[in-house]
Amino acid sequence: MLIELRLILLVIIVALFIFFISMLRKKKLDLKYCLVWLIALFGVALFCAFPAWLDSLSDLLGIGVPVNTLFLVCIAFLTFICISLTIVVSRLSERLRKLTQNIAILECENERNDTRVESETRNEEEK
Repeated sequence: MLIELRLILLVIIVALFIFFISMLRKKKLDLKYCLVWLIALFGVALFCAFPAWLDSLSDLLGIGVPVNTLFLVCIAFLTFICISLTIVVSRLSERLRKLTQNIAILECENERNDTRVESETRNEEEK
């Protein structure tokens, strides 16, 4: 890998690292999601700093071109992110459904209680 390309990638990685840390500090990103991205950035930084590791990984996986190994790792990482976010969205959707149902039940009970109290006060006023 050319030294210029490695330097550009390292600058981008540092910029992304600063971005994720600022998002974490502003509470716009949860720690558990931020850690995944920071670990991924660290992994890419290692491959940039030590390109021989990418060559070794390519040889181990039987991939001829190290760039293809990098693409494979990136696709696997993004697939992992998509699956984990799908799980989170599914859990939040179920939680939202239950909360909506609970609110509807509480509003119905509240209306019944209001109606009962109104009828009781009318009955007392009539007496």
